[in-house]
Amino acid sequence: MNSDVILKAEDLYFSYDDEQSHSLKGLSLEIRRGQKVAFMGANGSGKSTFFFCCTGILKPQSGKLYFNGEEVRYDKKSLLKLRSKVGIVFQDPDNQLFSASVYQEISFGILNLGVPEEEAKKEVEAVIDHLEITPFRHKPTHALSGGQKKQVSIADILVMHPDVIILDEPSAALDPRHTTMVNRIVEQLTEQGITVCMATHDINYAYEWADEVMLFHEGKVLMHGTPAQVFSNPGVLLKTNLEPPAVLELFESLCRKGILKASLPLPRNLKTLESYIADINLNPHYGGRTIVSERTKKAILAVSFGTSHAETRKVTIDAIEQDMQAAFPDYPLYRAWTSKMIIKKVNKRDQVHIFTVKEAMEQMLKDGITDVLVQPTHVINGIENDLMKEDALAFRDAFHSISFGDPLLTSEEDSLAVIQAIANEFQDLKKEEVLVLMGHGTTHFSNAIYAALDYTFKDKGYANIFLGTVEAYPSMESLMKMVNAYHPSRVILAPFMIVAGDHAKNDMAGDDPESWYSQFKARGYEVEPVLKGLGEYPGIRKLLVEHLAKLDTY
Repeated sequence: MNSDVILKAEDLYFSYDDEQSHSLKGLSLEIRRGQKVAFMGANGSGKSTFFFCCTGILKPQSGKLYFNGEEVRYDKKSLLKLRSKVGIVFQDPDNQLFSASVYQEISFGILNLGVPEEEAKKEVEAVIDHLEITPFRHKPTHALSGGQKKQVSIADILVMHPDVIILDEPSAALDPRHTTMVNRIVEQLTEQGITVCMATHDINYAYEWADEVMLFHEGKVLMHGTPAQVFSNPGVLLKTNLEPPAVLELFESLCRKGILKASLPLPRNLKTLESYIADINLNPHYGGRTIVSERTKKAILAVSFGTSHAETRKVTIDAIEQDMQAAFPDYPLYRAWTSKMIIKKVNKRDQVHIFTVKEAMEQMLKDGITDVLVQPTHVINGIENDLMKEDALAFRDAFHSISFGDPLLTSEEDSLAVIQAIANEFQDLKKEEVLVLMGHGTTHFSNAIYAALDYTFKDKGYANIFLGTVEAYPSMESLMKMVNAYHPSRVILAPFMIVAGDHAKNDMAGDDPESWYSQFKARGYEVEPVLKGLGEYPGIRKLLVEHLAKLDTY
């Protein structure tokens, strides 16, 4: 047998009802040493039965199982040896924990192996510290939360230094915070070289995490291979009622539209896909045909969607433009809005005319401007940003150069800066509370950034901050599921838009039954809307000024 193979099954059969039906029907597979293997398939496909055979809880009626090249025997001595090297964490930890206290529970297994008491004590203390169990080490096991029980279940096995750990639905019945914690522990296990076999229904997690996927169907392995191989096979997914991972679907959609190249490596997570999108050339410098014989005259064109709400405009759009002007006092600053409807409304109500992009470019020509630095205040590089570029580039030949700064969320660094700016604004947010941010959303491909940023919040330790959109994905329906799973004591709503305008006041905080405020109230949550646009956050304004500053290096 290949020395890289740590577990091998040959033609295993097992029946729970005297061979009237089989849970395992000639199952054969190999698991390589040090691998992260995801076991997937419908309930009843044989995953748990196979796990129980691997640990000697069940004995196959026929077939052979090998561990480290040796056939597994099911006598008492052999099983004790097997269970010291292959440990299982049950889906329901109450089926595993039986000692009076956490410390006794973790100690039981290693003492049962005959390890001297002093040595066992050191090992137990080490694993308690490693898995951050110290705060509840002396608690009764029955008094622990679901997440704490899962920690202790893993500690039970880890203290014995196993070669293989089997995790049967480790995130079952856990809230998002404890799911993140368990996932972090699993990563630590694999970093130690332990072979980890995990049964999971979470396709997105399996796609990102696993080295290999074993897809079970009716007691056999229907397909195995890398996550990309398995989840790129529509036939086997259809047969097992599985959907492709969201990141893979989105990547393939962007490739079909010609936005990304199909030759790129398949992204394993949203962070990688975000980096692909960020690498698209979004802030080019366009040189015109006009030759400047004398000194150039640069100007800033600040482009916003616009708002008819004067109060929020003053503290957002006006404040952003003031920061830009302060950073570049020698450059005149021009304003343009892309919403002609809002421009018309403000003109009619206040007798104030705001330039469109076309009108602003015409005015700069009249004023002798030679080089234009266009800095949008748009959140993403969506439809509004594309149309703005088209309008500005219609004047390309009339200027020496036109340069475009990035929208707010363009690079990975932007995402981290935005997360920090929001965390600073809501630094009093308690762990039992959630912050739900409302973005606009778009059918444009760049909408993927919203889902990527929501993931990044969690990845950076902000498990109680959620980001959704009014008109795209993540939707309110998705948000409600995630928030319900978190079980918060209070929901704080805030717009993820530059200004707190109509969407914030009506769709987010309004009294209409369809508003986010009303929907969360209807679910029994205490809800607090915060009508504060992103433009009010110092960190957001600073980031937009930094984007503008990059243009002045051309």
